[in-house]
Amino acid sequence: MATWHMQEIVSHGIIPRMWHWMGRQDGGRGMLRYLWVVVAILALLISGVAGEKSASATAYDAEELQFLQLINQYRKDNGLGPLLLSDTVSVASEHHSEDMARYHFFAHITAASSYYTSGSQPWDRMRAEGYDYNTFMGENIAVGYESAEAAFQAWRNSPSHNAAMLDGRYRVIGIARLAVPGSRWYWTTDFGTIVDPSAHTPGEEGDGAQASQRREEKLVQDGPGLENGEMESDAVWEQEATDDADLILDGHARLGDYDNGEDEIRQKVRVGDNEELSYRVKIETTEREHPSDHLLVRLTNEEGKQIAVLERYSDADAGDWRRQTVDLSGYAGRTVYVSFFVETDPLLTTAFYLDGVSLEKGTGG
Repeated sequence: MATWHMQEIVSHGIIPRMWHWMGRQDGGRGMLRYLWVVVAILALLISGVAGEKSASATAYDAEELQFLQLINQYRKDNGLGPLLLSDTVSVASEHHSEDMARYHFFAHITAASSYYTSGSQPWDRMRAEGYDYNTFMGENIAVGYESAEAAFQAWRNSPSHNAAMLDGRYRVIGIARLAVPGSRWYWTTDFGTIVDPSAHTPGEEGDGAQASQRREEKLVQDGPGLENGEMESDAVWEQEATDDADLILDGHARLGDYDNGEDEIRQKVRVGDNEELSYRVKIETTEREHPSDHLLVRLTNEEGKQIAVLERYSDADAGDWRRQTVDLSGYAGRTVYVSFFVETDPLLTTAFYLDGVSLEKGTGG
């Protein structure tokens, strides 16, 4: 059931709505859940400035790039990782902004389009452009704001829009502002939780292969101890995910948070005498039946074969950050891989967060 609220502001009407959609995709891929913040800021009395935008969604203008800077600084101020620009998602954003300007509507559902069938919703447009993942997606739209600062402030002042901008699950964004002759400016920002091959930072081109190569180059720097436990980058850690997403963000790792997946980060270490494995873990879940999703803290060999399970966590252990310590004295003198492995089921989601991983001398002996 949709709940609508109207809040009167001097020259703007705020119309938020949140919708949770579940469906089954053809081909038996299982349940999909797309949570999108269907919210709109309607600029009632602001006059627009007509203009044209490049047909290429990869040619971002200065205001679009300024918006990326604003939202990423805002996320950083709130302890969240930055968003990458997804050229694929930006195509969907630009086409929707163009359609709204050209066909004179303002909504998340396509009323008329040069690109999509009428009735298309945000995930339909993103999927049509190639962002076809089993993941959470979101969208914010606005009209009447020429500058990035004005659009950002309007969205920040709306709880539903603000929640989308500060959703820690999102990793990529598509950004487009567009006006056709005689229209006002239309903004669309689309969000996704999976880093697709077109995603990049400003000034760089998206290239998943190059990113993988850079990661492999960093891995050769691994030493006998446990390095980069604070996870300021992906250096040293090996990563593997069913959806090919980057698991290490700024200052922490996030595993899971999608369906039917397996995620793992691991690092080779040589265990010293009387050493303990220490780490911080936080678990967030939407599961209602426990246990459903699992995190194993384990040791493996180089080929990935499991040597030992040190700790087990599930969605039933959901809670805020806590520090855990595991005795490794039984493995002294051995070279092993410390592995954090997550497996998720086909239904609701659980996110497992990790940081502060280290090898420390135990208190006994």
